[in-house]
Amino acid sequence: MKYSYKFKRQCVELYRQGKWPETPKDITEKNFHNTIRVWVRIEDKCGPEALRHKNQRKTWSAEEKYELVAKVLAGASNKETAISAGINAGLLYQWVRCYKIKG
Repeated sequence: MKYSYKFKRQCVELYRQGKWPETPKDITEKNFHNTIRVWVRIEDKCGPEALRHKNQRKTWSAEEKYELVAKVLAGASNKETAISAGINAGLLYQWVRCYKIKG
């Protein structure tokens, strides 16, 4: 489900006040709360603009992918590395897995 930038900002602000917004339909409360925690971490690392939807998909070069994969292989957290790069942790996990298999 895609959420607007305004909605994300409101959720982050409520979280910082120790409150939770109402959980939207078709999502569990636990998953929604986890999503808000990720938004807070993204905002802390990259600023509030990182919560905006990207209108274009970035094409990652092999060198950029390797740099992120190397951080994870060196012991950095997959999730933290992904958040700091502004990508989904699952995508970074796939890159690491592919690198381990194919080199």
